[in-house]
Amino acid sequence: MSTSALCELALALGLTLGGHCVAPPAPVPAGGLPPDDPSAYALPEPPPPPPPPAPEPVVMPPVVIEKVVRVAAPAPAPVVVQPPPPPPPPDPMETALTALWMAAAGGAPHALRPVVTSPPPPPPVMPVAPEMAALDLAAPVRADYGGPRRTSSQPVDNTRIITADRYITGILETGINSQVGGDDTGTVVVQTARDVYGYHGRKVLMPKGSRLICDYQAPEDMGSSRLAITCQRVLIAGHRAEIRDLDSLLSDVQGRAGTSGEVDHRFWERYGTAFLLTGISMGVRFGNTLTLSGGDDDSAASQSMETTSSELSNRLGEITASVLEQTLDLAPIITIPQGTRIQIRPATDWYIAAAEPPS
Repeated sequence: MSTSALCELALALGLTLGGHCVAPPAPVPAGGLPPDDPSAYALPEPPPPPPPPAPEPVVMPPVVIEKVVRVAAPAPAPVVVQPPPPPPPPDPMETALTALWMAAAGGAPHALRPVVTSPPPPPPVMPVAPEMAALDLAAPVRADYGGPRRTSSQPVDNTRIITADRYITGILETGINSQVGGDDTGTVVVQTARDVYGYHGRKVLMPKGSRLICDYQAPEDMGSSRLAITCQRVLIAGHRAEIRDLDSLLSDVQGRAGTSGEVDHRFWERYGTAFLLTGISMGVRFGNTLTLSGGDDDSAASQSMETTSSELSNRLGEITASVLEQTLDLAPIITIPQGTRIQIRPATDWYIAAAEPPS
């Protein structure tokens, strides 16, 4: 068998016989390119979608059956009314004394007077006089204290009294600006920050949160730096009792009378306008002096300018004096911020009446 026949047989069987037998190349078409392979352009098919999950079985909530046993209420026990106790027997001594009193007043006849027999009284025992000591005439006689005095009272129940030695701590609810003008008074509300106890310290007479209505008046003097605040009315928290006409002065946290704050002495409002007018007057006089020194003093124009500047300077002086007279009476402005802690000292004792029970 020839070699070509053996190669054809081996290729038919899928053998190459050690690389000696090679399949002949595919015939090339006339254009010089092999035929297209459609499988090279085909896209791979996407994998099939996963199957949907199986629906969860519907689980019904367990049914709980409770057995309710209704028990009838027990019948009320019969109310047994106890008879009133018998009156005590009369006291013979009280009966006898009553009869004697009625007989003395003429209210009972002599025949109905009970006869009270009592044992005869024992004979009186005469006391024996002690031996008298000899009188020492040389001993000094002590005289009673003769100076001015004040006698103490009996013990007083002060459990419901806020005495005048107490300090009530409070906080300003509203800020204060003393620029009210004239004789008008301002009003401020103070709220207590602590419980106030009685004299013995066992009963809360004014709970914290009580409110005091106080008045203040604008300062009048130039050097005033403290504001006098006077409380006139208190509204006690809890039972809402009220005390009026207190006339108690407020003080700062150190107990000093009055309340301090930021003070505005209004310096520029007092003297700023006067300083400005004085400067203008001095400038006019200085300009007039320079004008006269540079020209002829005997000329009519110079005399007229001198007269005009002198008149203007005098007018400015009068205006300055008038402004100073008006602004010197300006009082300082005292500003106290909200939340300032203060102390209230009662001018008199405050008696807190007990609350009446509801009817």
